[in-house]
Amino acid sequence: VLLMQGLALAALVSYRTIVRYRDMYTSDAPVELPRLATSEQERARAVARVEAFRKAVEAGEAVGPLSLSGDDLNALIQESPRLKDHVFLSIVGDQVKARVSIPLTELQDFSLTRGRYLNGEAEVKVALRDGRVKLEVVSMLAEGKELPPMVRDILARSDIVLDDDEDDEDDTDDDRRFKGFLRRIASLEVKDGAMVVTPRPPSGAAPPPVSGPPPGPATP
Repeated sequence: VLLMQGLALAALVSYRTIVRYRDMYTSDAPVELPRLATSEQERARAVARVEAFRKAVEAGEAVGPLSLSGDDLNALIQESPRLKDHVFLSIVGDQVKARVSIPLTELQDFSLTRGRYLNGEAEVKVALRDGRVKLEVVSMLAEGKELPPMVRDILARSDIVLDDDEDDEDDTDDDRRFKGFLRRIASLEVKDGAMVVTPRPPSGAAPPPVSGPPPGPATP
């Protein structure tokens, strides 16, 4: 009997803690994120450039590094039904700044998350080297408040290790395709306000020039 009472008390405390955190760090309404400040034609060109890069990398062709601006990343986000209008990115120096307004049901769908939104912003550093995606959370706010250290520490250790030959048994076809693509990438780094993706060159091929937006007119 004492054991059952103890378990019931622990369950009640856990439930109240979850509700308290939910009410502190989430909202019952989404917030409007900034709009992409590029034209439809510019967005389409950015998406086409990334798609051409992906196809070349997957085909094993010699292709130079791909340079992506914050606008380019947001153009890609608009192509994703799950991310569209829920995530907005900007790049400042070597950091990616993200503003989000995400339904909690996209993360976990149960009664306590329905009708709740995670509205916040974060600064992260991201890089890929030696088959490891490194994510460092510099700062993270939700509803204007710092997230609990436990949550931030978990996210700060969210490295993704890509084994050479094996995928997780729960991976979808899209997951396997994405991991296969990343295995063909030598490095991904954010610097000087851009994300630069460098593929592994085919053996014996000279590295092509960086693929990015066309340069502006020369200044006298």
